[in-house]
Amino acid sequence: MSDIVPRQDRPYPEAVAAAPVLRSMPVLDGYPVSEGIPLGEYLAALRRYAWLIALAVALSLGFATYRIKRELPRYAASSSVQLVNPRQQLAPATAQGQAQDVAGWYTDPVLSQIQVLRSRAVAAEVVDSLGMRLQPRDRLFPYASIQHIQVMKSARTGDTLRATFAADRVVARMNGRTAQGLYRQPLDLGPVVITFAQRPAGITSATFDVVDEQSAILNALGSLTAAQREVTNFVDIQYGANDPVMAQRGANAFASAFQEISTRSAQTMSRRRRVFVEQQLRSTDSLLVVLQAQLSAFRKGVRSFSPRETFRTTEEGLANFRLQRQKLVGEKSIYDQMGRELTSDAGREGAEQIAALAASPEVASNSGIMLLYQSLVRYQTARDSATTGQWARAGSNPDVQQLDSLIATYRGRLIRAVQSRSGSLAGQIGILDQVMASDVAAISGLPDAEAEETRLSREVETLQKLVDDLRRDRQEARINEAVQAGQVELVDWAMLPGGPVGSGGKKRLMFALLIGLALGGGGALALDRLNTSIARREDVEHATRIPVISVIPRMSEPREAPGRLGAAGKMLARRRDTDSADGLVVVNDVQAPGSQAYRKLRTHLIFSQQGAPMRTLMVTSPAASEGKTTVTSNLAAVFAQQGLRVLVVDADLRRAKVHSVFGLPRTPGLSETLLGELPVEDAVRPSGVENLDVLAAGRLVPHVSELLGGASMGRLLRELGARYDLVIVDTPPVMAAADAEILAAQCDALLMVARAGQTDRQSARHAADQLRAVGARIVGAVLNDPDSKMGGTGQYAYYYEYRQNKDDDAAG
Repeated sequence: MSDIVPRQDRPYPEAVAAAPVLRSMPVLDGYPVSEGIPLGEYLAALRRYAWLIALAVALSLGFATYRIKRELPRYAASSSVQLVNPRQQLAPATAQGQAQDVAGWYTDPVLSQIQVLRSRAVAAEVVDSLGMRLQPRDRLFPYASIQHIQVMKSARTGDTLRATFAADRVVARMNGRTAQGLYRQPLDLGPVVITFAQRPAGITSATFDVVDEQSAILNALGSLTAAQREVTNFVDIQYGANDPVMAQRGANAFASAFQEISTRSAQTMSRRRRVFVEQQLRSTDSLLVVLQAQLSAFRKGVRSFSPRETFRTTEEGLANFRLQRQKLVGEKSIYDQMGRELTSDAGREGAEQIAALAASPEVASNSGIMLLYQSLVRYQTARDSATTGQWARAGSNPDVQQLDSLIATYRGRLIRAVQSRSGSLAGQIGILDQVMASDVAAISGLPDAEAEETRLSREVETLQKLVDDLRRDRQEARINEAVQAGQVELVDWAMLPGGPVGSGGKKRLMFALLIGLALGGGGALALDRLNTSIARREDVEHATRIPVISVIPRMSEPREAPGRLGAAGKMLARRRDTDSADGLVVVNDVQAPGSQAYRKLRTHLIFSQQGAPMRTLMVTSPAASEGKTTVTSNLAAVFAQQGLRVLVVDADLRRAKVHSVFGLPRTPGLSETLLGELPVEDAVRPSGVENLDVLAAGRLVPHVSELLGGASMGRLLRELGARYDLVIVDTPPVMAAADAEILAAQCDALLMVARAGQTDRQSARHAADQLRAVGARIVGAVLNDPDSKMGGTGQYAYYYEYRQNKDDDAAG
């Protein structure tokens, strides 16, 4: 700013003889801007939008509480089963070849059985046994009053059963059919047969709906939980329902259905093995009868003597070879049949036939083929699970296509392995045939009759041993089939639950609280980022490239304490109304933080870097209501208190406010002076503050911009600059009219005021650019009222508290 020094030709000799020097501060376009946002700003943003966070938390907790209150009570009952293999004890020789023991070395049999428990087949058994296709509309209907429900296949989805309960009987209606009877008597309604055990307490009527079977199965599976006890073969079966009796019945029904299906599956495998053994026995037995008849006929027609020792030894070897050959031929026939079934891919019947062949001892003993077969079964089972049920996937699904590729690969490998095994057996049979042919040639010189009798006798003995073995296998298969036990053994039946299980209300409320805090905090930070108003001094400097030389805190009410209100302040208070006096804080409350901030601003301007001399300082702002008039008045007062002769010019002719601050009339003033209606000496009035005069705005005239931009305004400013040490001009906002740009070109320096929480960054940037465009010398910016509009900016007020604490200590 301009040098303000005492002059000999001072027009006002009563001014202070010596005044401090006020020099200008250059403005750098590349003013450095701090990078990043401190953590305190995030916390301040959260405090500013605390209402949003509280609202989000309240809504989240309210919704969670509503959901918890609306939830029906949930009961859970648990039964226990043990997975065993009783057939291993009853028939160990054949149990080793059972299909259920062919699972492979890499699977957990307990977890595999749990998957069987969770299968749709078991759930369908439970749905049928409990009549779960018939559902009460009232989800809290007591199942203790229902003894039995049977839903026929003919029941249609959507059918409705209405029951009316009397003291000693019940009446039920469905599809125009009515049935009534005493409690504990079945009521036959055609598609539904229902038996009520007793009258439900407090209920006179109830409505039941028939749902489709698949929905009932899915509901049952959704309420089922099965878990293995650690390091045991025990499985806990838990079932949840809105009624304790239904929870108990569901857990017990799943345990019973699981055991029944396991028993039926084991019996089915035993029956398949028995059928296979009986087929082999009939074939071998018929061949034995034929050979026995041939031997008997030969002996009747030819009398032979005992063979020699060499002949007997050779024949015994041939008999053993024939027995081996017979077994190899039988094994080869099994592999050939299995290969044909795999190649034909005959669907479900073919799969059952392949399973029966795989259960045979000949195939089960081949670990390589069994490993391929188990892999094929596992992938086929995975594909069936993926393509069936409520969440069935289409054949074009990538997972289904991958399973199809794996099934085709393992089917091809299994076919090649079976064919390779069949070829190997054919080779062994050929070798045996060659050895047998050599032995036959060796004894060809013996008597033909003796050789023929020996041959027939050995063949009969061989077939007799094979028939005996097959009969023993058939008996074991019959025993296994007759065993009424599977791999599931019931351990504990489910008990009636004593009360509902916890719904995790506290955890859900805590989760809802976290969700509310996250949403509210995120929303607060988002709104704060979307808020384009200035919040910090860094925002001002970044937007305008103007250094902030002072931060003015929010004005407070003046306190009537000794030494706080100066003589000028008391005089102003007598001259003006109370509201007008509040804006001049440097006079009304000389020890207030705001008063100290203006003195700090004065110090910045006085002891800034040297520059070109100037005597007129213009104060403006980007938009209205940003405190420029208050800054102008208080800054002029503190310079006057420093001993300078100061004049405040109100150039905001449209919305003049300076005269209100000092309690003076608006007219006459600047407009009358510029129009030449009276000299400037008659328009200038003392403010009531020593060394401070005021030139009010005057009356509102048309064409304000033209009046301020005329030559008379420039002459007036030069004349006032010669009379006063400092002339401070209050102008309209930059974005409101062209007046500020016009006056900026005529004043020596310019001070821009911005209000935290109100001044828009874009407006501040445009205002600074417009002022630079007209050649204005901007000495700095003032951030006004940060603690009023932007909560949490207390970092700017720490140096004000030093004076307050000092006053408190003095008072103490």
